[in-house]
Amino acid sequence: MQHEIKVTSTNESGIPRSTLQLIKQMVGPYKSKAILFFLLTFLGILAWTASPLMIAYIVNELTKTHRVDNYVWWLIVAYAVLRVLDEVLWRFGELLMRSFKPQMVESVRLNIFTAVLKKPYSFFVDSSSGRIGHWINQTVETTNEFVDTTIWTVWGRVVGLIISAFFLLTVHWSVAILFIVWLVALFSFNVKRGKRFGQLVALQSDETSKASGIVVDSISNHVSVRVFGARHREAQLLASQQAHIIQRWRDSWWQNLITNTVKGQSAAIVSIIALVLVVELYSHGIISIGGIVLFIAYFGDASSSLWQLAWALDNYYRNFGTIQNALDGLQAEDERYVSTGQKPITRTESISLELKDLSFIYPEQQAIAVLDGINLHIKSGEKVGIVGHSGAGKSTLVGLLLGFYEPTNGTIMLNGESTLDHGPAFIRSFSSFVPQDTNLFNRSVRDNILYARPDADDESITLALEQAQATDFIQKLPQQLDTIIGERGVKLSGGQRQRIAIARAVLQNAPLLILDEATSALDSVSEQAIQKALYELMRNRTSIVIAHRLSTLKHLDKIIVLEGGKIVEQGKHEDLIKQDGIYADLWKRQKDGFVAD
Repeated sequence: MQHEIKVTSTNESGIPRSTLQLIKQMVGPYKSKAILFFLLTFLGILAWTASPLMIAYIVNELTKTHRVDNYVWWLIVAYAVLRVLDEVLWRFGELLMRSFKPQMVESVRLNIFTAVLKKPYSFFVDSSSGRIGHWINQTVETTNEFVDTTIWTVWGRVVGLIISAFFLLTVHWSVAILFIVWLVALFSFNVKRGKRFGQLVALQSDETSKASGIVVDSISNHVSVRVFGARHREAQLLASQQAHIIQRWRDSWWQNLITNTVKGQSAAIVSIIALVLVVELYSHGIISIGGIVLFIAYFGDASSSLWQLAWALDNYYRNFGTIQNALDGLQAEDERYVSTGQKPITRTESISLELKDLSFIYPEQQAIAVLDGINLHIKSGEKVGIVGHSGAGKSTLVGLLLGFYEPTNGTIMLNGESTLDHGPAFIRSFSSFVPQDTNLFNRSVRDNILYARPDADDESITLALEQAQATDFIQKLPQQLDTIIGERGVKLSGGQRQRIAIARAVLQNAPLLILDEATSALDSVSEQAIQKALYELMRNRTSIVIAHRLSTLKHLDKIIVLEGGKIVEQGKHEDLIKQDGIYADLWKRQKDGFVAD
């Protein structure tokens, strides 16, 4: 049986800003069940806490009458009913909690993951995938620990202590007052010390997330680690980071030791004072033997409860610090218009683009304009190539077209509509993209291809594979389309990964095609085979092709040459050769090695 997990959001970013906000968001959809759980268990706690009263009454009655009469038997029955009722109510509460707690806690993972996917491209560039994954996972794990501590330890103990204080009034008001003053003083001390403890735990959690980032980074680049013989170096890097974690742990441990010392000594002192007080009251005939029994029952249980609560409170501060560290790390504004909704988009089969005074400066490199005043018009169905030396701004231009970045100045017009009116994701809804670094999932070939169009049938997949020249190698895979290809497609060659990416673009069938070094991983023979497929793919589509291999651009309608973030040349291949400029120089350098004219 599958249980629905509800996706919720509490603010524009989708990531709660505080631990309390996260808990409120998590419990919200399950509020009625949570209230019923606490009601059932409250009644169970009341029954459990009241049972020592029956024992006290039995002792008093036996002391007075020295015989077991019907009243004593009724008290025994009442005691039995209370104990059984306590157990039954808790089991019903547990059954209820088990019915919704897994979905409630897992909703945290789903909500945060959904919110993270809305973050802009820069968020993923600035944060390592290891740290992001660690933040998400540690939030879920810590939230689950927080819920368990609350429902199975804190709730029962706190309510039990409050009810115990009330029942101690039946012994004598002075005993109850001593009990309450002790509880309040100890709680205040724990809160004060706990804040510092929570801060130290947050620092420790931050250091731990850095260690997770190191681990994931090293594993992701395991080939480089092997090639450069850097296993020991990577282990040393992790060990160095672990030293920071251990120091933070020691700092928090000292705080914990001080708190435990105060708790233990105060419990001993208050118990002694209370015992003396009770004996004194008994010696003056103010309380009965039953009162002493009640005192022993409640004070003995209180000492155990307070230790468990103190442990739980330490856990709370540890949980709150850990969760807050993760939430702070995940805070970032959403990609524009993701949360508030985009302006309605009219689907079209033809795309024209115009770049108007387009400029871009990376925030961390304010002195350098990567693109500077780009003006370019691309007609519907036109095939445009973009070339230039490394660092000329080609990849940045692609990033702007795909909405990974937003222009510092200027605008991008699509069919006369500005992306400023729609948000950076606007063009992506009309485009297919084949990147230089192919992005594949650790899933089957079929799943990777269907990522472009999940509702496509097998016939469409077959046609896309044929057009991408990928059919032959896929048929040789162990499970063909159902073969799992490994993380980032590591079980395939570079050329095979590139062909799957091209097949995915074919299947998407978007009116705008963006190719960023789409054949860079192919050998010359494979490249020639795929060029025909790419030219067919570009038919009747507006296409932008970025390439270092100028052979892929030779037959395009127009070629743009970027240098220093500016357009310095543009025209057809033949015209640019005649100009004897940058393009002609690049062509001469490649002609003998890569281009068969």
